[in-house]
This record gives sequence, structure tokens and C-alpha cells, in this order.
Amino acid sequence: MLLLGVGAATTSCEDMFTAENRLVTTDLAPKDTLYQVMGIVQRMQKLADRTVLLGELRADLVEVDPLHSSLDIQELASNNVSLANIYNQPKDYYAVINNCNIYLANVDTMRYGQGTRKYFEKEVCAVKCFRAWCYLELVKAYGAVPFVTEPVLTSDQAEDIVLSGQKSDMKTILDFCIQDLMKYPYMNENNELRQSYGNRSYAGILYSDIFLPVRALLAELYLWRGSFTNDQNDYLNAVRMYHDFLTFPGEELHTAGDASWWGNREFSGTPSTGYSSNFGSSNYTCVLPLDTTAYYGNVTDVRAVFNSQYSNKYYPAVAPSQRIKDISKSQDFCKYMYDNNIADTLYGSHDANDYEEKIMEGDLRLYSVWSSESNFRESQYHGDVNPMKYSIVKYGRSLSTDLKQDYIPLLPRISIIYLHMAEALNRAGFPETAFAVLKHGICYYTLMNRNIVSQDEFDRLCEIKSWGFSLQEPQYAEDAEASSKTASSFVIWPTNVFGMEDRTTDPVQNLGGPRKQFGIHSYGSGDVEFDKYYVLDDSATLAELIPNVVLPDTVVLDRTSTAEDTLAWQESMIAYNAAVEQNEEIDSLNIEYLAKPEVRVKRQAHVSKLILEEEALEGMFEGYRFYDIMRYQMQENGGANIGQTITMPAHIEEKYGVTNSMAGKPWYLTLPPR
Repeated sequence: MLLLGVGAATTSCEDMFTAENRLVTTDLAPKDTLYQVMGIVQRMQKLADRTVLLGELRADLVEVDPLHSSLDIQELASNNVSLANIYNQPKDYYAVINNCNIYLANVDTMRYGQGTRKYFEKEVCAVKCFRAWCYLELVKAYGAVPFVTEPVLTSDQAEDIVLSGQKSDMKTILDFCIQDLMKYPYMNENNELRQSYGNRSYAGILYSDIFLPVRALLAELYLWRGSFTNDQNDYLNAVRMYHDFLTFPGEELHTAGDASWWGNREFSGTPSTGYSSNFGSSNYTCVLPLDTTAYYGNVTDVRAVFNSQYSNKYYPAVAPSQRIKDISKSQDFCKYMYDNNIADTLYGSHDANDYEEKIMEGDLRLYSVWSSESNFRESQYHGDVNPMKYSIVKYGRSLSTDLKQDYIPLLPRISIIYLHMAEALNRAGFPETAFAVLKHGICYYTLMNRNIVSQDEFDRLCEIKSWGFSLQEPQYAEDAEASSKTASSFVIWPTNVFGMEDRTTDPVQNLGGPRKQFGIHSYGSGDVEFDKYYVLDDSATLAELIPNVVLPDTVVLDRTSTAEDTLAWQESMIAYNAAVEQNEEIDSLNIEYLAKPEVRVKRQAHVSKLILEEEALEGMFEGYRFYDIMRYQMQENGGANIGQTITMPAHIEEKYGVTNSMAGKPWYLTLPPR
């Protein structure tokens, strides 16, 4: 109580680091550790809003309504964030970090329970993960920050830390965090390393789901450190950790889920929009539970930022920007059909007037997650309310009540974890495998297909050894080229879980059960593995590889008439088949060049653009965009040298215009001076 009183009476260091703590004791009994750990979770709830808003509103996928948003939100949107901004409060991160430090300094790490298991091992792992997560968020937001791993119990200690002015950069901090967690990936456990406190749940979320999976967190730490240092070993280690998290025996996590698609060959009417459920419990990695009523604890207002609600008079603070609309409509929607023993690959029109709603053009994910409806009746009686209601359904569909978000993801969803693995693969020198994550889905069948992953890249993949668990490494005798090669753990994507059944014939009769794995781009752009225009090589690479070859233009079959004997139909089929044949010729010629290092570099550059674009389509409005661009710029500029101010990636400006509110703004927020 004395320490609490000192903390409350002293304000000189409260801007960033305080000594106030709920539990200061050197005698942590089992019940105390439970309360301490859940107290850390409660403190993390204060970070929920900024986890999303700092990463989304400073980027280019949303536009802020200046008439219906707070000054704090407007500052984020302009990336001109003042010290008084409620989202620029690093002390909330340090409150979590200090409680983690206190716990780790006092818990009996050598106490054994029944058997050989250390009693507090899972809790220690959980607390170390929370601390590492907070430090990662801090260095993403501020660049360099005070780095403290010991308890701060007095205001004098806190003031000394702040006044010293000492800060550590991303590499220094991530070096510590990675080493601090390094023993856990060697354990033959995955989800069992997450604390659970039995089968308890909150708002339908198991307690185990609120604790960070250590392998997924380590993979993210490695990816960020690799982006900062441009060290290939970091990218390889990230690949290992992503692999071990996604393919742990009995806990495999696949990409297959609810996608959005067109159900007819005319692309008419309304597409199926199952994709929006992917923000739900079937797809998350780890979540931070929140109270839905302020009376009971910490709530988040993030839903009211994105959605129409009674509290904001149905005027959400932000809306999708023209940039994300342009990215979405520029995609090709591919539909594979098999009717009467005839295979047909169709492409959606790029004339927005051909659809009931213009937003249906291209990729369907934006259409699936952004909804609107009339509010005419209420606006008749209340002139100050919006005559329309809008919602980002990732944050719920209800538009009539002031609902609060009941959880926020702490780590990216599974599909975005796959995209981050593709980033690491590409930067580590595996652009073909990275592209397979986007187009085909990564599995045994993909990796053994030499038209997808060349022999050279497969051989190098076989050198990546798994760290997290041991498996007997089999011989792939059915592949003549690899029959004498022992495959690494990386190429073991179990066929019983990650099946990629043959879809080149009847997809209904020969599918062999629900498909488990597909390319991430298929969530919104259809049967992408059949898309002849979504390719590994851009035109510049092809021009150098195969002189005088020009990529064929997209050919859309004339669907104005369904009569196959019409002249328009016949002409469109001839043009379509010619384009397909030309693309197949390009594919076969490219195989000869796959092993060339100079080609690999060009492919890496092209795939990195596709990954960044896919991260926008898959992760829009979830708080990743600003940091995705930051990593991209680090990677493209050889590490931490990203310049003092923000510039958008050149290919985004070239392809989607120069509407960039971030131009000339700083990458990092300013730390409070005290």
C-alpha cells in the first residue's frame, strides 16, 4: 500500500513509466500466480484499441470522416500524433511489462508439481510471451524504447530509467526476447505449452486461447528482426517456427475455410459471402478477451470506429479508402467449371456495370466484409442521424445497438500467419514456395510438383530442419527425382490433413472429401490455382527470360448469350483457348530457368509485391497494414534503413495512384519526454 501511495503521489515519470502495481510480493503461492497472471491479462486489455488503430488508421486502406471522428482518430489518420493522444500512451505497455518482470523475479521457477513437470512452467512461458509481445508492439510503434527486464518498485527507479534517456532498438530488444523464449520450441509440445487453468472459458473463448502460442510468437519476432537486420538466418528461423506451429502433429492448422465465390457462370446476382466468418473463432491464433460493458472492466471502442452505431449516430469514423477499392477490383476472379465432362475456366468481367453492385468486381473479400443498409426510417424522425448504416462485419453485423467488441486478436489470424510465412520464405530465397502459399496452398502435392516448386528450390527446402519436434524423415520414393533424398521436416505437410486432391477433372466426384488447403488468394478470387493470369513471373522477368514473349491479355468469355452455337460464343472460346495455350507454353519454357540465381532475385521482387497486396486483401481493417508496409520498406531497403519519413512502395503508387496521406510523415511515434 505504501508503494501504491508513492506511485499515486509522484507524477514526474508518469507519462511513460510508473511504479504502480497491483501485486508486489516475494512469496507467490499457486493461487497468487493465477491472480497475478490474470491481472497481467487485465492490464493488456487497455492495449486493445491501439493494437488495431495504430496499425490501420496510419495506413492507406481507410479514410477518416473529419466531421464524425475524434481529434485523436484524426491525428492517427494524418500520422501527426501528439503526445496527448490517447493512443500514444507507452506507459500502458510498461505497466504490463513491469508486472511481468515482478512475476518472473518472484515466482519459484524450480518448484516441481507431480512428476517431473515444473509447477509454474506454463505460466512462466505465458508471462514471457506477454512481455515479448508488448516489447514488439513498442518497437514497431516507437522504433527505440527504454528496455527494462527487472522489477521497478519505486518511483525513484522509474524516474531514473526515464531520465537516463537510454533506449534500445528493435534488434537489441528482439535479441533478448528470442533468447528468452528459445527453450520452448525444443519441447515436444505446442498447445500444451499454453496455460489453460482447466477448461474454463470466457464469452465462448477458452482461457488457453488468450495465451500466446510461443512458436507463432517466435516466428513473428524472427520475421521482424530479419526485416530490421536483413539477416537470412532470421528468415530461415522464422520459416522453421511458422512451420512447427502450423504442422505440429495432431494440431495442424490449414488454410481451408469459408471463402466468397460466384455460384454461376454468368457472374450474375449475388455472390456467396461466407468469407466474413473467417474473423471468427475458427481462424484466430490468440485473442485478448474484453468486457462488453464498462461497468465490469475494460472495454474497447474499436467497433464504433469502423461501424455505424447509435452512439455515433450511425456515422462511423472511418470507411474503406479508394486504395483498397482499387486493389480489390484489379484482381481477376477465376471460376473453374466442370459440366458434361468438359472443363471450363471463366473470368469475371472488369466492367463494374456488369454487376449488381460495383464493389463485386474483382476480389470478393471487400464486398464480403463491408456492408450497408438503409436507415431511412430513423433518419426521418431524427434529422441528425445518418440515413445509411455501414459496417465492417469483421467487427460484427449488428448496427442498431452499441455493442462492444468481445475480443481482439493478439497475433494475426491463421491465414495471415501463412502470408507471413510466405514473406519469410520469399526473403530466405524460396519465391516459388512463397508463391505456392498464395496460389496453390502449401502441402505435399504442391511441394512434389516440379511445375510449382522446381528441383533446385525443393533441394534447398530439404535443408531446412524443423526445430520444434522430431519426426522420422521419410523418403519420397514416388518422386523419381527425389527418391534418394531425405526430405526435411519442412516438406512434411501431412497428406491426411493438408490434402490437395486432383481438381483437374470433376471437382465433385474426384475431390475425395473436404479440401483442407488452398492458396490464400482463393479466399476472394476464386479457383486461383487455375488462374492463368495470376503468375509467378511478371512481364519484366519473362521478357528477360524468354525474349519476345508477351503476356497475353486477359480474355473474358462472352457470357451475354448462353447459347454455345452463337458466333460470339465461338469466337470468345477460340480466343480463350489460344490464350490458355500461350500461357501453358510460357510455363513450360520457364521451367528451364528456375534454378538461375538472377531469376530468383527477380522473382523474389515480384512475389514480395504480390504478398503485400494479398496482405491488404486478407488483413484489411484488422490493424496490420501500416506495419506490413513498414516491413516491406525495411526488406526492400536492406534492413532498418527505411528513411526518416514514409513513402509508399513504388509499385503501389504506380498501380493504384498517389493518394498517400502518409507521405512525408514519420514512421515512428514520439515518446513522451518524461
